[in-house]
Amino acid sequence: MSQIKKRSKKSPRPASPPRASSNPALDLFHRHWHAIEKQQAKMDKFASDGRAIYDRFCHELEPLERQQCALIYQLCQRLTTFTARKSFTQWQRETLHDWIHELFSYLESNPFRGELDLEAIAIDLQVNSSALMDEEMIEQQCDFVYALLMEACGHAPDDRELLRAFVHDPHLLRDHILNAQAQAQSADQDDGDAGEEGDDFSFDWDLEGVDEDEDEDNPFAEHAFDDDEPDHAASQVDALFDKSSLKQLYRKLAMALHPDREQDPVKREEKHQLMSQLSHAWENQEMFTLLQLAHNHLPESESLLSADNLAYINPLLKRRLRELERQYYLETEQGLLAVVLRRFKQRSKKKTEAAFAEHRAYLEQDIRNLKENLAEIRSLQTLKPYLSARLNAQQQAFWEDDFDLDSLFR
Repeated sequence: MSQIKKRSKKSPRPASPPRASSNPALDLFHRHWHAIEKQQAKMDKFASDGRAIYDRFCHELEPLERQQCALIYQLCQRLTTFTARKSFTQWQRETLHDWIHELFSYLESNPFRGELDLEAIAIDLQVNSSALMDEEMIEQQCDFVYALLMEACGHAPDDRELLRAFVHDPHLLRDHILNAQAQAQSADQDDGDAGEEGDDFSFDWDLEGVDEDEDEDNPFAEHAFDDDEPDHAASQVDALFDKSSLKQLYRKLAMALHPDREQDPVKREEKHQLMSQLSHAWENQEMFTLLQLAHNHLPESESLLSADNLAYINPLLKRRLRELERQYYLETEQGLLAVVLRRFKQRSKKKTEAAFAEHRAYLEQDIRNLKENLAEIRSLQTLKPYLSARLNAQQQAFWEDDFDLDSLFR
């Protein structure tokens, strides 16, 4: 037998980038088109490879994830009820609050928490905490509330008693902020600037804040991917669709795709779908869809791309490529599908099975532990041993982490 293996038909060699010609604008068009096709193929492969794993996760593990979140929420509620009690030492109170913050932060970042009302826990925690504050702590909280209002509303009351009322009654503070934002939005609408909506207010002042640097590694953060000149781009599309050469391209496509020219019923239905797609693209000025149809169904389409047309088309193709790159980044780095695949898509089927089994075992064990906690923690007497155990575990972890004691005195 021949030792030369035949190339598998399932893995065709990717198309090579087009060679340069004597038309720089057309060469640029080809490069953009090749890059778009390559990026789209990359996105399609990511979606197809991950769909089976994602569907399996949703079927097998997502119910456990949601059950875990529900139990954590119940435990967080239970622990919050103890924060108003006075019979705690300082370390016990700090350990209790740290535990609540840990549970709350886990729920905040968990996509499976559903409609759990985290704000209610934050408000209850603040109410209970404010009841135990001394005068100095209340004054500090008043300063914090003043800064919070300046950031959220652009103004804050100087009335110290009102600020103290906000400290003791988070509902009053929330209503004040929402009313101020509603008034500001109404004023914007009166000024003809109704396009910007006020930010939703999330009450979490007694909980750990969001890391302001969380987007440092995101190449598309801080609007880095926003269109620089959206109005100019729209005018480019309008001008392009007014050109007679593009209208000629549309007419030729309509002739090629018209279903009445097809005898076979199956092909006629296909042509009907394509013709509907073409009509929709023309009416809505979807330039890329029009070019894609021409590329696939009109061999002579390039001859209709004049230099004037390419001057409009090439920047729009570049924008299309940037949109696909941004979409791919969001899907592979930030979306739920990306999170699932990073955890469970392994190099072999055996390793994938092991990843599923390991995470299932973790969820099932944690659910059992949470149920035990809820069954046992019903009084201060049963809570305090848990606080002691958590403090001991934290201290043990501190000393086992190869901590350099000398660094404290450097």
